[in-house]
Amino acid sequence: MKVAYILSPSCLTSNVYSGVVVQANQWAAGLERLGHEVIFPQAHKPIHWSDFDVIHLFQHGPWAADLATALRLRTKKLVFSPIIDPPVPYGLAAGWLARIPFEKARLSQRQRLLRKLGDVCDSVLARSEHEAISLRAVGVPPSKVPLAKIPVSKNWTFDDTAVQTASRNGAIFHVSHLNQPRKNVRMLIEIAIAHNLPLRLAGSVSNEKFRDWLGDIQKNHSNIVYLGRISDEDMLDEMLTCSVFCLPSLYEGVGLVALDAALCGANLVVTNRGGHPSTLEKPLVLSIRGMKRRCRRP
Repeated sequence: MKVAYILSPSCLTSNVYSGVVVQANQWAAGLERLGHEVIFPQAHKPIHWSDFDVIHLFQHGPWAADLATALRLRTKKLVFSPIIDPPVPYGLAAGWLARIPFEKARLSQRQRLLRKLGDVCDSVLARSEHEAISLRAVGVPPSKVPLAKIPVSKNWTFDDTAVQTASRNGAIFHVSHLNQPRKNVRMLIEIAIAHNLPLRLAGSVSNEKFRDWLGDIQKNHSNIVYLGRISDEDMLDEMLTCSVFCLPSLYEGVGLVALDAALCGANLVVTNRGGHPSTLEKPLVLSIRGMKRRCRRP
């Protein structure tokens, strides 16, 4: 089988650090291990769409609706992974909005676009039941919404012995694009300060004000350590030695790094916002309100 993977143009910004890119790469690697061919088409090279058995689009947006409509007659099967991350599943209001033909007024609306893509595509993949509920709510037929769970973010090379013999350091570990508001890292840091918990942070920081704030925090609180952007080897070491991996997101679709940490045997703490609690085995799930209470000093 020959498959084309087409990623959202927005992936060009965060590139290989994008969760969408990571998901596509891991699924592509899995298909290739099964003997299938996966191509990431490039606009500056010839593309013969009819040669593909499946064309798979990744990430929701107007770009996907336009492209899906154009490719519908050129392929045997059209698949869409919307990768939507609502804090709570879409409900009646989203279903109502999805029925309004905004396009007649040359307007674009998120739920309406999802419904249209459900009409055009043969399958709309959901990574969790949380996401599947949202897709069904906007009118995508249930028969078109298979559950396609995603694997860990990388093909980590270690065995069960490494997990069983790992020496845990008592620290909390977190990795992400730290200054993204939805990652809620400020609240995690405030909790660690309030309770004097050892917290180790890794990942990128793209906001200078946040970088300066984090630098001041480290100077005044020795229990907060920022490691910067670390290698895969160092990431594996952190996940094998931390006692807790915390993902305090305000909303999260799956949380690939939490899957990685679970594979490494870390205890997991996540919020109840998004689909990631249902994809993890026995995490401690906190509400955002509960986390805010923990920001206060005991």
